[in-house]
Amino acid sequence: MTPLEMLLAQDGDPPTLTDLGGEDTFWQQAHTLAASPLWFRAAETLLVEWDTLHYPDQAATFVTQALTTTTSPAAADDLLDQLVEHPGYLQRASSQLNTLALERSRHHSTPLEAELAGIFLEAALRLALPGTTKRYGLLDRLVDPDATAAPAAYARRVVRALGTAYEHWRDSDLLTALQRFSRTIVQGDAAYELAMCHLADAANAPDRATLLQAFATARDLLQQAIDADEDRPDATAFLAALDAVLAFDTGNTTTLATATGQLRRSLTEHALWLTGTRTHWRAGRYDTEAAWYTLSCSLEHVDGHLDQPLTAWPNQTIQHVLTVYTAHRSVRLQPAEAAPGGLQVLVAPRIEKAFASRQGLLLHLRGLVADAPDDWDAHAAHQLLQAIDDRLQADAPQVQPGDPGKAAAAASYPELAAELGSQLLASLPTHMLTSLQATYADWEAALVSKLPIAQQHIYNDILAVLQGCDDFHHPTVREHFTHLIVQAIRFLHSRTNRARAHHTPRFAYLFAPAPGEKLPLEETVQEDFHDYLDGNLEDVDIEVTDRSGGRADIEVRFPGFTTVIECKRTKGKTTRKGLRRYLGQTVAYQAGGITLGVLVVLDLTPKPSWIPNIRDDMWADHIPSPVPEQRDRWAVVVRVPGNRTSPYEMTAPATIQQN
Repeated sequence: MTPLEMLLAQDGDPPTLTDLGGEDTFWQQAHTLAASPLWFRAAETLLVEWDTLHYPDQAATFVTQALTTTTSPAAADDLLDQLVEHPGYLQRASSQLNTLALERSRHHSTPLEAELAGIFLEAALRLALPGTTKRYGLLDRLVDPDATAAPAAYARRVVRALGTAYEHWRDSDLLTALQRFSRTIVQGDAAYELAMCHLADAANAPDRATLLQAFATARDLLQQAIDADEDRPDATAFLAALDAVLAFDTGNTTTLATATGQLRRSLTEHALWLTGTRTHWRAGRYDTEAAWYTLSCSLEHVDGHLDQPLTAWPNQTIQHVLTVYTAHRSVRLQPAEAAPGGLQVLVAPRIEKAFASRQGLLLHLRGLVADAPDDWDAHAAHQLLQAIDDRLQADAPQVQPGDPGKAAAAASYPELAAELGSQLLASLPTHMLTSLQATYADWEAALVSKLPIAQQHIYNDILAVLQGCDDFHHPTVREHFTHLIVQAIRFLHSRTNRARAHHTPRFAYLFAPAPGEKLPLEETVQEDFHDYLDGNLEDVDIEVTDRSGGRADIEVRFPGFTTVIECKRTKGKTTRKGLRRYLGQTVAYQAGGITLGVLVVLDLTPKPSWIPNIRDDMWADHIPSPVPEQRDRWAVVVRVPGNRTSPYEMTAPATIQQN
């Protein structure tokens, strides 16, 4: 083993070119490195330092040639995952990589060849989906009839690629190719992907009959997938989602509750199933699962309220109604080209009928639209109002000769009722109006509406993840933990915007140290966040002992529960996946209380040309239990950008310089 190979063999991040003796030394031994089992580590070093390379074309050739001969599926999979989204490499070698990927996908006779062929086929698909390369050569490979006789390792990836490609391009040849796998060793996967294709068609259906037919076909295929494979929580989840929508359409509350419960259980099981195996390029499919889950929860909530003879609901209930009313938006991968269709043709009529037949609800909706919170889906509300007005206009009695008065009165009834309602409210004492407003106000919407738009996005994304946590649904926990999330968002916003020229010594940890100074320790962000929470009237303490057998960095106490904030610093991997290494310790503190915690990480990687947007620096993570009968855990992650320079000192990113 050469000295360079010994450096490449070390654990941890790839060595830098400086560690390897410089770029010239690297190229002097490039032939040896290309034939080494550690070639992929050398390639990763080049990709990390691409923007500083003197010979990027030579680097592109090195990487592509190494992929031409590799027989390691793991190495090829990891490197291709980086290459298909690496702008520097793709600028010089996207065409060559596509040609190589399509060529290597042709050879799948042995199990090893089949595994590699599937990996390269997915790489070709990932190049074509965003338009980096043309899709024509890929389509020829996807519809190859010989693929049905290939080993399962290749056939399964072909099936998955066919489903994804159809959802994006709607080519009927892809559907035909998928159907050919129905009697093969991967028939369960083929049935599931075919079901997803028909669900995608249903989400774009122009009318009720087309939608129901697509639903029926998808249900049959999902059942086939369940019958073919012993364990298919993904298919079970979508089958329950379809049953939930159909039950809402008919007003079958019992079936809706059963289907929603099954969907919740199946998606939880599927999330555990996918732990550590999710591929972000299929994020659209995962987002669709989440959208169906959110929709089913809203369906259940709306179903429980829609037929009640109430004149006013909390704002949150109206938002659930609007979520259901515009369901076609959330579960459709691509926007409709014409008028709204999809699921709306199934769920909208019941909602429109309820509002149109009960003037109290209609008046309430009009009042909320007139003075809606900033985070309201105003477009959906106006769309619902327009549909109700159209329905009322269609149902209004026609003007008969000699009897214009009754027809005019019937047509103008909503406006008359609105005016009478306004007069009635105006006659009430101020304190009573204030009490009524407080009774029906949604405290959470009021809290979030005060946040800037970017911070609202962070909040909404976090709450979408925390919906799976049973503890978070407890009213007391939700109220107080929500306030803690908002405090953390505001802290991140404050520290991200802090300027070097005006900071006091206590905020020096946010900036690059002077020459000779060391990087700050984690205690700096721990003390800063503790003081921030303490200054905002939270009951908070630092370094608390006897917490789940350890010592908590920060403990926040609320009525009925406490939550622990773990503080770390890192100079290494700061991606979401990389920071998951700290979540084990974070959730360990949840053994003695609720299953919710917070991780604050001081990111000390150099930032010479870019500071992340705050929406990329805060999120929530679900940590499945390693033991099935035990509870999962959840954590909110805050990545505080440290070791940074002032904007005027930054260099332009490579992409800007090239342009």
